[in-house]
Amino acid sequence: MVTYPIKYLLIQLPEGAIRLAVEIDGSEDEETIAKIKDLDPVMVFIGISDNLSQLHASRRIFEIFKAQDITVPAIHHYKTTASDSSELALELGTKVGSLLTDGNGDGILIEQVGETNFSVEFLRNTGFSLLQGCRMRNTKTEFVSCPSCGRTLFDLQETTAEITEATGHLPGVTVAVMGCIVNGPGEMADADFGYVGTLPGKVDLYYGKEVVRKSIPNEEAVDSLVDLIKSYGMWKDKEEEEVEEEVAVAA
Repeated sequence: MVTYPIKYLLIQLPEGAIRLAVEIDGSEDEETIAKIKDLDPVMVFIGISDNLSQLHASRRIFEIFKAQDITVPAIHHYKTTASDSSELALELGTKVGSLLTDGNGDGILIEQVGETNFSVEFLRNTGFSLLQGCRMRNTKTEFVSCPSCGRTLFDLQETTAEITEATGHLPGVTVAVMGCIVNGPGEMADADFGYVGTLPGKVDLYYGKEVVRKSIPNEEAVDSLVDLIKSYGMWKDKEEEEVEEEVAVAA
């Protein structure tokens, strides 16, 4: 596949090109962007110029796409100079996540510039996490947790970490971890499985909105949650899931 800035393609297509992708930076006028439809590329990369607002320029592009009935898959080409993972997550969430959540775009390409030195695996996982947060692609377990308060009946952070370690490899599964029975069932209404503190040292497990196992001792509750997920046919062993993921990435 050949990728070219659109201003070059309007002059002459590269000889021998079979699959074509174009890149736009937001500085193009409406007439130029509209010509994407005639080029019929397999995808468009949107890499906004540094002197333009990521959000405003991107929204303008998608407004033109809509007006011109351009339905080519659009990938956000985001260049980052972030120095740590928290900074990168904040950048992506505010500058790209908000666009994807609104339906503006089909994916993300993260490019490191400057002195950034994140691993390819980290960038890949970060990209997938962004897509999952925008409800575009589910590649791992979704967790819902209450913020904790005086009614919480177990160590919420420690327990959530244990549950994440045990079940965090299950794409398409949502697990809610709630500290008490007061607001838990309501807050976790959309989850597949719920882990709710009900009495000191005891946990109830939910499937959907229904409690299915009651008063399980804390020390047995995580294992019981795993058994519950297995009983509903939504479990995969970690090794099996990792192999499937590697095959998907290779493909």
